[in-house]
Formats: sequence, C-alpha cells, structure tokens
Amino acid sequence: MEFIEKIFKLKENKTTIKTEILAGVTTFFTMSYLFVLSPKLLETAGMDLGASITALGIVVFICSLLMGLIANKPYATAPFLGETAFIAYTLVNINGFSIKTVFSAIFICGIALLLMTIFNIREYLVNKIPDSIKLAFCIGLGLFFIFIALKDIGIVSFTQNSIPIQAGNYTNPHIILGIICFSLIIILVNKGIKTAVLIAIVITTLIGVLIKDVTLPYSLISIPNSMSSSFMQFDFSSILNKNFISLFFVLFLLINIDTSGAIVSLEYNSGLKNTNLKKTMISDSIAVIISPIFGTTTSGTYLDSMTGIKAGGKTGISSITTGILFLIGLIFTPVIMIIPSYAYAPALIYVGILMISAFRHLNYDDISEFAPAIFTISAMVLTYNIGTGIMTGFLIYPIIKLLCSKRHDTNIIQWILCLISIIFFIIYPY
Repeated sequence: MEFIEKIFKLKENKTTIKTEILAGVTTFFTMSYLFVLSPKLLETAGMDLGASITALGIVVFICSLLMGLIANKPYATAPFLGETAFIAYTLVNINGFSIKTVFSAIFICGIALLLMTIFNIREYLVNKIPDSIKLAFCIGLGLFFIFIALKDIGIVSFTQNSIPIQAGNYTNPHIILGIICFSLIIILVNKGIKTAVLIAIVITTLIGVLIKDVTLPYSLISIPNSMSSSFMQFDFSSILNKNFISLFFVLFLLINIDTSGAIVSLEYNSGLKNTNLKKTMISDSIAVIISPIFGTTTSGTYLDSMTGIKAGGKTGISSITTGILFLIGLIFTPVIMIIPSYAYAPALIYVGILMISAFRHLNYDDISEFAPAIFTISAMVLTYNIGTGIMTGFLIYPIIKLLCSKRHDTNIIQWILCLISIIFFIIYPY
C-alpha cells in the first residue's frame, strides 16, 4: 500500500483506490466504441480487421499504463479517430500512400514530438498557432466525420456527374437502421447515459441479426487475433521522396496540434492540479511512437477521460484501469467483427457533432479571424482532404491579416507555416 501511495499520491489527491478504479471503468465504457470504429476505419485502408482490433487493445493498454505511471494522470490514451479517418480515407484511398509509408511517417513524427517536448519547443509552437485556425481544424474534422459516416451508411454517395454528391435511397434498410442507431444515441445521451454510443451500436447490430442482415459470430469470445499483419509494418524506402516530405509535414502538424490540444483541453477542463504537464506530454509523445509499431494510428490523451474524472478519477490508477479493461476486451473480438457499418457509422456522426460544437468559440465579429476559419473548414470537407485544409489554413491566415492591415496580430511562426504551406502545395502529389 505504501508503494501505491508513493507512486500515485492518493492522500495528496484526496482519493481512494476504489474511486480511481470506478473512474477508470467509467472512462472505459465511454471509450468502448473505439473497439468498433478505429479498426473498421483501418480496414478501409487495407488493414486486417482482427489484427487491428488486437493492436488497438494492446496500444491503449500500454499507452494508458505509461500515462498513469509517468505522469500520474487519469487520462486514457488511445488512437485518435480523426487522424485514423484522415489516414484511411484521404492519405491511403485518395492520395495513394501505402499504410506502411504512413506508419513510417507517424513513427518519425513521434520521435520528433518527443524531442520537441524534452527541449520545451512543443508547447511554444502550439501556442503560436492562432485559436481560430485550431478551432477550424476541430470543426473541419467533425464535419469530415459526418461526411464519412453519411457515405458509409448510404445516405449520400459520390457520382461522376457535375453534381459530385447525391442522396441515397432512403427506403434502403441500411439507411433506415443507420437513422435508428443515430436516434438511439441522441436519446440515450440526452438521458445522461454514459454508455449511450455502445448501447446504440449493440441494439442496432441485434436488429441486423433479427432481420438476418448480420450473421452471428462463431463464438462470443476467443483468443485475440494475431498481429503478424500489423506489427512493425514500416516502409522507409521513400523517406527522401518529395511526396513523403509533404506527407510528413501534414502529419507532423496535425499530430502536434491534436495531441497538444487534447492535453491542454483536459488540463483546463478537468479541474485537476496543473502539474506534470511536461511528463504528460512526454507520455503521449511515447504513445505516438508506440502506435505505428503495433499497427495503429496516432495515439494521444482522450477527451472521453472527462467522464472518468467527473466520476472522481484524479490519479494514474484511473488510466491504468481503463487500459487493463481494453486489454481484457480483446477476447470479445468475434462479436466486434460482425458489427455492420450502419451500426458504427452513426457513432461517427455523434462524435462529429461534439467536435463541431467548437464553432461557438469562433470570433464572428472579426472578419480577419472568422474568414480564414470558414475557408479552412470548407477546404477540409469539400476537398475530402484534411491535410489540404490544414495547409490552406496556415497559408491564408497571415495573408488575410496582412490584407486587413493587422500584421501585428501575426507572429514569425505563422509566417514560417505559411511558407511551408506554399512549398507543400508546390510539391503536393496532386
């Protein structure tokens, strides 16, 4: 007991082991939808579904364990859905990068991020990016989520005509079930049920079984799938290629903003003592390095951890508990693998809506702030390319400030990012 007290400082934080474990369980059930969404997204990038599920569980366990032991924070750490969607749908399926090349870029980004954290550069860089652009990234990702989900359900589809998108057939049972699933999520969330997303996914899948659209699994539990097809899947052969350089630029900026933004947001909203920020950033930098080794995308602190914090979580025991439960959850892989798109895609819509709520923080009264944000959001969604949107934001923000005679609102970092964006669009693999 003294050993536990020494590491986690339970008395200092005015908490108990029981409270911390219950908080970790709460966070787990809130995040459990990841078992479905993250591997399903990677499957569209050519990854084996079973291997991705196993990789997810192991990565969440290891990274949450590190967060608990190194930083003593109740922050569960897992692969970001936004980056997973971006990698699967844009980098792999549209830009043509192999998933191995992307994993290689993430691995290098993680090392760079760790070095920047150690030398106190990371937080400085993020603070120099304007709030309106950071908000635009969050909102744009949310809309991108919704776009992807509507497409997966069949509510919208791409065409080869002058009108690029058309409505689907709303009499299609998959669309009807998708709408039912989304409605269930909203109803349950409105009632304050923390496991709303998971319950809606399970109910919708069961409906699919009843109408014989979904085949029951061969077993409810099994030994976790092998990770042989996802472990150490790197390809550094194109590291000096101009396309790889543009890939690295986009991923590095996105990873830096996502991971740092999540930490700052949790630190700000959790009400916990603002201590060990550097240790927290070191923990999630290591998580970025670990993720591609096992075959998942960028991991970072999850905002869903707020549910555990509200349940009383104050120390690393909470995050460690969440990680252990993700590891145990791997035995239910057969059940996870049968979940259809119309059951998990509505969860993406819900997550997207939560991200779009950041819109209320945009400054409507200052056109030099509002216009670049809207332009960035539009570029992210309408080009179906988050990377293009990010670089568009960095390009246009200081230029608009200059044209509005507000050059004093910019800084050297913003102009450097503007220059990098110009280079990006020159070498971009169109």
